[in-house]
This record gives sequence, C-alpha cells and structure tokens, in this order.
Amino acid sequence: MLLMDDPVLRSIEMTTEAIRARSTAHWIIAFSGGKDSSAALKIFLAAYRRAKVNLSRMTLIYCDTGVENPVLDAYVKAFLQKVRQEFVELGLSINIELLKAPIPDRFFVRIIGRGYPPPTNSFRWCTTGLRIKPVSEFIAKQNPDNTVVVLGLRQSESRQRDRALALSSNLYWQKQREGKGDYDLFLPVVEMSVPEVWDTIFGLSLPNALDKSDLETLYRGASGECPVIKAPTAPPCASGRFGCWTCTVVRKDKSANELIKSGHFQLRPFLAFRDWLAEFRNDPANRWHTRRNGSAGLGPFTIKARREILRRVDALEDLTATTIIDVEERGVIAALWTMDNFARLAFRPQGNC
Repeated sequence: MLLMDDPVLRSIEMTTEAIRARSTAHWIIAFSGGKDSSAALKIFLAAYRRAKVNLSRMTLIYCDTGVENPVLDAYVKAFLQKVRQEFVELGLSINIELLKAPIPDRFFVRIIGRGYPPPTNSFRWCTTGLRIKPVSEFIAKQNPDNTVVVLGLRQSESRQRDRALALSSNLYWQKQREGKGDYDLFLPVVEMSVPEVWDTIFGLSLPNALDKSDLETLYRGASGECPVIKAPTAPPCASGRFGCWTCTVVRKDKSANELIKSGHFQLRPFLAFRDWLAEFRNDPANRWHTRRNGSAGLGPFTIKARREILRRVDALEDLTATTIIDVEERGVIAALWTMDNFARLAFRPQGNC
C-alpha cells in the first residue's frame, strides 16, 4: 500500500523492474541539467543499486547546443566533471558523452555563415538541428532495437504530450520511432507532479555531485528545461523554461530576465544581444529579397548583415570573456561567405550585400 501511495517509491520500483527485464540493453540516461532529468537520473541510480544486476552498458548523455543558458550550462558542466569521478568511486560503469551538432549545423554557423534568420515559430530550425538530431544520430549508432533511453518527461506538461502518452498501455514505456530504427523510452517521472519531482531530488542521495541547493536556486526565477528528445511541433522550449540564450522564438526571454533579477548579472550582455538580434532579423534591409530556391521573398541575411552580426558576437566575447564561436566554426563561416559571394548574382539581392 505504501508503494502505491508514494510516487517516488513507486517510480523506483517500476524502474527496478524495467532494469531487471532489460538487463542486456544499452541504457542511455538523457540529462539536460533541469529538474526532471535530474530526478530521472536519481531514480535510475537508486533502482539500479536495488536491482542487483549488471547492465551490459550504461551511458549518460548531455546535448550541448553551444548556446545554452550560460548559468545552467556552467552548472551542468561542473556537475558532469564531478559525477564522472563519483561514478568511478562507486564502481558504476557509466560512460558520459557530450553530444554536439556537426559544425555546419551549429547556431552561429547557420546564421552568420549561411545567413539563416534566427528561429521563429514558423521557421524553428534550431530544436531539430541543435538538439534532436545529435541525440538521434548517437542512438542510431548504438543498437536502437536493444536500446532504452531514460527520459525526464512528465504527464500533464502539455496536451500534445498527454495525447502521445495515452497511446501506450504503460505510461512508463514508450516507443520512439526514428527513420533509422525504433528504440524504447523509459520515463521514470512520468506520473510525478512538480512537488514530487523536488521530493525526489532532495530525498534521494546519489549522485552526490548533483548540488540540489544550486539547482533549486536556479529554479526560483526560471523553471523548466528543454528535453534532449522533443517533438519539433512542441511549444518553444524557452517559454518559462531554461532555453538557449539566443532564443528568438519567444517575444521575451522571461527566464533570463528573472535570473538577472536574482543576481546573475553576467547574463545582461547576452540578453541584450538576443534582443538586438530579434530586431535585426525583422529589418528587410538586412535580407536578400530572393530566397535560395530562387523564389521571391525575404531570403538569407546579406553578407553585410552577417558581418555585422559577427562583429557584435566578437564584442560580446570580449565583454564576457567567453568563446561563443570557436576557431573551426569561424573557418566554416569564412568558407560559406566565399561560396555565397560567388553565387550572389544568382540571388539577385536588392541593395548592398
């Protein structure tokens, strides 16, 4: 009876049974640094110790988009560095993989190199390219038919998600269908409410590297997270969540504003750049008037506009003492400019490009 009444104990029991049933599978724990994925990780570790079986392979993955909220990104990378050593000390054979999109698909390579306009609700290219695709390709290289991905998804987060979950007779087990194969999703926190997720984070001990107080402090002003596997048609991840600091899908980055109010003043120049980029995107003078397919309409940023964005990024790097565009990305950007300069007559841009 106690098991049925306590959602944390129920989740641990369900996860324990799942581990025992799929002990030969490759278990991949998808970690984004937010509360739900943190709770899912804690439940998985508690269940694994309880299951008393040796899993064939375990991997913890973090998808680095290169434009994550700087505060959350620093928190996650510090955690990953500490937890790697903790896994060794605990005798847990859990590999840690940092995933990243190929250089040509990265945020500023697409914007400054290819001239992509920053994402909008009608042209939201970022989620698929920066987050979903790197994870899907990593899983495809494993053995999808014998892979279980542990994901911190919860019921009642959205109507669309609830409709998808309702198709399964067991909420904890879901099937993810990809072009390169199907794999199983296991959702340890699927039935939990937000308070129950926090109960899990504060109530379970491992991993000790996860600083629950720091995480709770981050969530005081900005709640939620971007899952590493997400439908492209789902609501934008920055709506009251930890989104990318460059996100122009939403009108205002509420999470960044709240974090600044709570004392994270280092985010101010990042937010100022994001606001400037959103306005810059909407000025027709900054865009070619022919699309890449040759049809009429606003096309890519002009070369002049791309140079201005790069100049602003350089200034932001100097101001914040951070690397936003690395050397390899800059090389690809330069090559893409050369290609577009050769082809610019085909686009017949109006005005100075």
